[in-house]
Amino acid sequence: GRKLSVGVASTKVQSRKSSLLTTGSKFSQFNLGLLYKVNDEVTIASQTAHSSEKTCDVGGVGAAYKAPFGLIKAKYTGSGHVSASLVKDVASKVTLTASGTVDVADFSTFKYGFGLTM
Repeated sequence: GRKLSVGVASTKVQSRKSSLLTTGSKFSQFNLGLLYKVNDEVTIASQTAHSSEKTCDVGGVGAAYKAPFGLIKAKYTGSGHVSASLVKDVASKVTLTASGTVDVADFSTFKYGFGLTM
């Protein structure tokens, strides 16, 4: 047989902030996503899950900053990883991305990479 999954989603968007609420597991879990545009340069966001088993499970918290030299993004996941990246236009239609991630409990897991988009 087939299983029927039922859920509800709701989105609210205002000028500088937006939110998304979804349900899962037959309404026993609620997922909340928030986005707030602080100003033209800074945006912050979060994602959490809420259930009777766990009051608040952080899926992630992140931010983006439009710096004069490029776009800086950073995020922390609920599993303990920190990631950051810098996206910079280096020439007409050429973008360089430098990124890194690490498990905060074990810095020997640090990984980095570079990408070039043309």
